[in-house]
Amino acid sequence: MLKRLFNRFWKYRFFISDPPIITVEGLYPLLLLLLLSLVALTYHMIRIQFKEAVDFSMDWNLFLSWIPVLIAFMVDVTVKRFGKLPKWVAFWSIGWLLFFPNAPYMITDLLHLSVDMGSDLTWHDIIMLFYYAEVSLFNGLISLYWMHRSWQKTYTNTIGNILLVISLPTAGFGIYLGRIRRWNSWDIIHNPDELLSAVWQSLTDRTALILSFEFGLLLSMLYLVLWVLLRFRIRHIND
Repeated sequence: MLKRLFNRFWKYRFFISDPPIITVEGLYPLLLLLLLSLVALTYHMIRIQFKEAVDFSMDWNLFLSWIPVLIAFMVDVTVKRFGKLPKWVAFWSIGWLLFFPNAPYMITDLLHLSVDMGSDLTWHDIIMLFYYAEVSLFNGLISLYWMHRSWQKTYTNTIGNILLVISLPTAGFGIYLGRIRRWNSWDIIHNPDELLSAVWQSLTDRTALILSFEFGLLLSMLYLVLWVLLRFRIRHIND
């Protein structure tokens, strides 16, 4: 499969008249997300100047939320430029799905909040933790939109919508594995057997099923708002 894909790219002929693969306008979403991430880090730096870091795992989790964004961006750009690449998209969709739960996972980092109403830092921590979760959610939702669009262009609208629906509760299940069972995306490489065993056991766990449904429902509502706003903007521009 990879050999055929490589041959297809290798034999592709670029012409001066061809549009660029990546445009400045196409980079705007990534640049905006990068700016939001830098603001999040600024909040944490201010917290360190006051007293100490809340938890540096937040910065790591924010970094992990960028992996599905970059994968989705690459897939979206490739599909736009080279057309339908079913196996290529399927391959990267698996990688995207493994890291996608890291984005909404940061909602659960709100548990790091320690409330002390007599401390000014409490309000700073509330804003900071919420902002981290918000930026990470933005990363996840934008990556989901790019993957959804790529699925629809590569396969059919129906298949794209089915993959979208599957990915939402799957992300919730991934959050459960990360927060409750303390697994992470890298364990698919380091401890694949134990991870698969944990996944199998969790399929009948009541908490896992409830959290998968609830997080899936939350993401679906947020994605619906994003999709409607973007589709309205696209239709407005076309009109």
